[in-house]
Amino acid sequence: MRKNQGRTWLDAKNEMTRFVKGLPCILVVLLASASLNVQAAQVEKTPREGEAVVTKLNANASAITYWVSKRDGWHVVTTIDIVIGPGDDAEKHAVVRFSSVLLPGQSQLISVPFVIGEPQQVLHIRRLGDQIKIVCGPGSHE
Repeated sequence: MRKNQGRTWLDAKNEMTRFVKGLPCILVVLLASASLNVQAAQVEKTPREGEAVVTKLNANASAITYWVSKRDGWHVVTTIDIVIGPGDDAEKHAVVRFSSVLLPGQSQLISVPFVIGEPQQVLHIRRLGDQIKIVCGPGSHE
């Protein structure tokens, strides 16, 4: 057997074999890490009364949500701005305003238009006790 800096060729081969056998574990760790990053991007926001929260829905759409407490419940207002033809001279904005009154335990789902091939984004606004929670992510959060 050949010696190379105190190690044999067989030692190097065994080391490479162990590395290749460990690749699936490395890939699992990397994929789990990527999954955690995606989940972190879907951070749940908890605004205070009257505080506007901006949520990026996709590359061309964003939402601004705020709430105020009234006698009949918490009035939640969400305004969505969708940019059509971004960066062009013909850029246009489609703006839609949603308003609802939420009692404890109630929620509102707002589906956002999407490009074919991209996941459907849903803005989920819910009242939990004395807080409003806002989450945006693919599909439904029911």
